[in-house]
Amino acid sequence: MKLIYSSEIINNPEGIPCTVLDVTSVDFTQSVEGRKATETLVRRAKGGERIETKNSEGKVESIYTAQLGDAIFINLHNPDDIYVPSDTDGTRWQFDGVLEKGYEVSGEDKEKTGILVKSTTVSKLLHEAVKEPTCIKDAWGSGQHQFLFEGATLKQSNNRKVTGIDKEAFDATWELLPSNNQYHHKPKPPSCP
Repeated sequence: MKLIYSSEIINNPEGIPCTVLDVTSVDFTQSVEGRKATETLVRRAKGGERIETKNSEGKVESIYTAQLGDAIFINLHNPDDIYVPSDTDGTRWQFDGVLEKGYEVSGEDKEKTGILVKSTTVSKLLHEAVKEPTCIKDAWGSGQHQFLFEGATLKQSNNRKVTGIDKEAFDATWELLPSNNQYHHKPKPPSCP
């Protein structure tokens, strides 16, 4: 599938030029379904925390300053993958409303004063569709862009919002759901003893 980009280029915080993806033209008719399969730590923001989301290569995807009560999500497989989700209108999720957003509590993490959650939401995915440095402009609200790099997966949530998932984060935390009795993902290597 060929992605359609605008002529606009936005540099990520590290100065890497990323072409802006035309998210209105992304065609999910050939997508597969998937969901986040691992636990995620969610903390209640005290307010003022700088949330700098980094991909597995350490490249900055987005920056946000948390407000009191925001839900700060922390990927347990990559502690640099920290973010505060938002609705399509840019409203950030609140810690007290996480369960209403398609998550269930799976445990507590007292050391980090948060809860562990698992997603119950299925999304449409274009697996590894990103082939070049890409910007999803205003992904998390006005001026809050998401920067993606080769191998990233595009995701369309139930609210039709398009965002992305870094390749390493996807491989570590997501699963593609079966379609026609076949899995569309590469099997993960067995764990070493």
